[in-house]
Amino acid sequence: MNFKIKKLNDIKYIIIGFFFIFSLSFCSPLGEQEKHRIILKSIYKTLYFLHPTPISIDNNFSQKVYDKFFEKLDNQKRFFLQQDLEDFYLYREKIDEFWIHGDPTFFNIIMKRFFRRVKEAEFICFQILKKSFDFNQKEIYILEKQKFSYPKNQEEWIEKWRKYLKYMTLLETITSTKEKKFLKNAFFNEEKRSRKKVEEYIQEYFRKIKIKKESDWFSRYVNVITSQYDPHTNYFSPKEKEIFDLNISGQTEGIGVELQDDKGFPTVVKLIIGGPAWKNKKIEIGDRIIRVAKNVNSESKNIVGMLLENSIRLIRGKKGSKVKLTIQKKNGSIEEVILTRDRIETKEIFAKSVIILDKNKDKYGLICLPEFYFNPENKNGRNAAQDMKKIIQELKKENIKGILIDIRNNGGGSLDAVIEISGFFLGKVPILQIGKPHKKKNILKSHENKVLWTGPLVILVNEFSASASEILAAAIKDYKRGIIVGVGSDQTYGKGTIQTIYPLNRFLHFNEELGTLKFTINKFYRVNGSSTQLKGVNPDIVLPRKNTKNIFLKFMEKNQTNPMKWDCTKPIPSLRYYYKNLYIENIKYKSIKRLKRNKDFITICKTMQSLENKFSNKKQFSLNWKEFYYENLKIKKRNENLKKLRNNLNTFGTKTFPIYYKILSKEWKKNLSLDFYVSECINILRDFNEIPQ
Repeated sequence: MNFKIKKLNDIKYIIIGFFFIFSLSFCSPLGEQEKHRIILKSIYKTLYFLHPTPISIDNNFSQKVYDKFFEKLDNQKRFFLQQDLEDFYLYREKIDEFWIHGDPTFFNIIMKRFFRRVKEAEFICFQILKKSFDFNQKEIYILEKQKFSYPKNQEEWIEKWRKYLKYMTLLETITSTKEKKFLKNAFFNEEKRSRKKVEEYIQEYFRKIKIKKESDWFSRYVNVITSQYDPHTNYFSPKEKEIFDLNISGQTEGIGVELQDDKGFPTVVKLIIGGPAWKNKKIEIGDRIIRVAKNVNSESKNIVGMLLENSIRLIRGKKGSKVKLTIQKKNGSIEEVILTRDRIETKEIFAKSVIILDKNKDKYGLICLPEFYFNPENKNGRNAAQDMKKIIQELKKENIKGILIDIRNNGGGSLDAVIEISGFFLGKVPILQIGKPHKKKNILKSHENKVLWTGPLVILVNEFSASASEILAAAIKDYKRGIIVGVGSDQTYGKGTIQTIYPLNRFLHFNEELGTLKFTINKFYRVNGSSTQLKGVNPDIVLPRKNTKNIFLKFMEKNQTNPMKWDCTKPIPSLRYYYKNLYIENIKYKSIKRLKRNKDFITICKTMQSLENKFSNKKQFSLNWKEFYYENLKIKKRNENLKKLRNNLNTFGTKTFPIYYKILSKEWKKNLSLDFYVSECINILRDFNEIPQ
């Protein structure tokens, strides 16, 4: 999602294209193995020519792919045996050769053994679940991945599954028993029912593994290889590309239902208001879709037991086309429904705003921007920049005194969109520099001749504000145009790379779709010359988090596998500043002073962090019913205490900043009244207006 579709050097593509045309000229239709060969070779050549930091394809590369693929297939080490790894060891230093020559041999051999082990493991599980567990016995179930090892033999394998299933049964029994005082008799009366429930879970678990197509597993293998280049270079199968486009654009063409897999049945869990299914009135939540005809004249296909995303692909289609569904109603009756597909929007990702009134009746605008969205298939489609411009213009009509942009958890999106949005606050100035390390950089400027908003500005970020979010925050900070406020972290995510999309069919004349490669093509640099890669953007003010930050650190760029390194380039000459240093420092000082006065808030935050840390390190559980029960009681007590602390924190936040709302969405009032960070950001905006320049 954190990428920009950008024209690359056409000469390079033509060179690659000619190479592919002459070296990969095969007749269609392709067999599955031949398709895999072409995909592997196409991706290898593309990355060889175009990735900014080529890597050594050698024995070390081979070993990393070997280990990572086993981890991806079996991260709990429940399927493969030690003997399997010994059998495959001869391939551990050959994957580099397979990669260069587009040879899928390693994938084929591993998957053949994997499917065999899955079948055997399923049989083992159902045999284990036929008998009652001895819950009086004292033994330990370990959850710590670092201590997992492959079973040495069949006996260890069975034992590993037995402990896991016993743990699942204990968990099911404890969570489903309603008695306040948990007695031994009550526990053992529930055991049989819980074991049956676990059997249903396991049956569903294995069903979902087995219905995955070879192409799904192949995508996983290819992405293990591409991740050796950097964390953001990925292969998408045609199906995965559709999902990707939907996520980044917030739009799809279909019938407007949200489906969930219920034991193989695609089941309606939500109707999108205004969508074809909602208008039709014949489909209800809880209905099951059992057959689909892509159009009214085609044959209906049974989708029961099909992978859910494959079912969804059949239901989707071009706006204006018709789809015929066979529905099993909640009462068991069967009905046929014909719907005309339409464009459906996922409103959750679109920018939205609200006006906040302080005690002096001064108005402030809050803009929530979850993504820098755009439509990869339609340049004229809805995008974040257009929506932001309309929102700012509407807020200005209300005579607001300041704007707060909330980009917490915003993972990025369109480079064009963030440059345009930055221009709304900075005008026609350089926004960032892009290029390969140690080479000349291109300066990207905003095309906004006139600044759309000249008043006070605050940007709210956290450690999941990434890529395009970091470009916006960095530009505002480097020009001293506003204040960057961080939640619980002294930096943002740290993604300073740009990706492009390369369709593998671009130069290959095959009837079948081969998928798409999203790969890193450049790095971006701030106007001050620094890269945001790994280091992110440092907020001017850091507010304490409600819970511990340790659980989030592992997701940041610096803790990913094979991230590109930090570097810097020359700063933009004659960088002009909007506010003086002293002015910014005065606002920061007032916020820090305000926070210190509110000692209760700091105390509650620290107490919550202490409670979280105490239990987050727990990696093993007793499988003795009594010990397990009392351990569970401690965790419940911890959760209750955390809930009380959160309520106290929310109450404290509300008392600290009592504000009134002009609501554009019913959800806003409830959410904002509990959000201390928004409250403090409004205080900071007020400080802009009170401190003389």
